[in-house]
Amino acid sequence: MSQFKKAVFPVAMLALAFVLVAGVAGAQDMKKPETVTISGKLVDLSCAAKGQAMMGSDTNAINDDHMTPDGKIANCATMCLKGGQPAGIYSDGKLTATLLANASLNLYKFAAKDVEVMGFWAGKKEDKTATFMPAKIRVKGTKEWTEVQTKQMH
Repeated sequence: MSQFKKAVFPVAMLALAFVLVAGVAGAQDMKKPETVTISGKLVDLSCAAKGQAMMGSDTNAINDDHMTPDGKIANCATMCLKGGQPAGIYSDGKLTATLLANASLNLYKFAAKDVEVMGFWAGKKEDKTATFMPAKIRVKGTKEWTEVQTKQMH
């Protein structure tokens, strides 16, 4: 081993040890987020927003059949969510949460239904965007929870 390598090797090992110790210490500071359950109607955010902007109505947020300038489209929310449009929770006349999940995997099955969603709030409570990381979902009033599939989120 050359003199240079003999001198650099111990320094490199010391630096690596420091990084590993710092990483373990940082991981110990991580806390598990508080799991909560939110409820409302599962909506397709795109159509709900368009309906509000174009018609001044929440009809597209609360129904699976959506009104467009050309007429009614049956199962629009289901089709849009299955196609990958973002999902949200609509409650008390407003959007209360944006769900951080790929709706095309299994959330689309709950389109326009009153649901309960178990998960945790992402970000800070004072953030204006209410983003929610769902873990489980069920139709309100039922006992069976469905795992929200999020593996293909990109």
